[in-house]
Amino acid sequence: MWRKLYRKVKYQYVKLLRSKGAPSIVARSFALGIFIEFITLPTLGSAFLLLYPLNLLIRGSFAASLIGFVMGKFVLPIFFVPNLSVGNMLVGSKFGAAAHGHMGHMGLVALWEFVKEKGVAFLVGSATNGTIVAIICYALVFYALQLYRKKRENRRLALQLEKNTH
Repeated sequence: MWRKLYRKVKYQYVKLLRSKGAPSIVARSFALGIFIEFITLPTLGSAFLLLYPLNLLIRGSFAASLIGFVMGKFVLPIFFVPNLSVGNMLVGSKFGAAAHGHMGHMGLVALWEFVKEKGVAFLVGSATNGTIVAIICYALVFYALQLYRKKRENRRLALQLEKNTH
């Protein structure tokens, strides 16, 4: 099972490296896919609908953004707790401990307020962490693409030189 998963991830990585376009376009699209994956859970999946229009807006590669979106699914579980923590830090937690005392009195209203507040905090935290991870992924993919293409060009030139000398 792990071997099959590893092969699929490696295949997506190779597809990303071999995708057409300038490294900045491919890296930008990949970073967009990662960011959209981060905000998909707090928006109950509706953020996926933003993938295509935002990709058109940045004039990116849709294939690279889909690869980023899929690869984000492997990274995202690590960030569930940090997303909520960062969101609580940025939004503030005024509901927190007071909610437990009023739960018996208000019931569903208090529960709805708790879910609403934590949902906003989770969305803000996911967007913040998603932006940071997207910037890091942009840099990593950009430099990995440049390195890969440079090595491939050097190999091509070496083979051409070897062919011309024989």
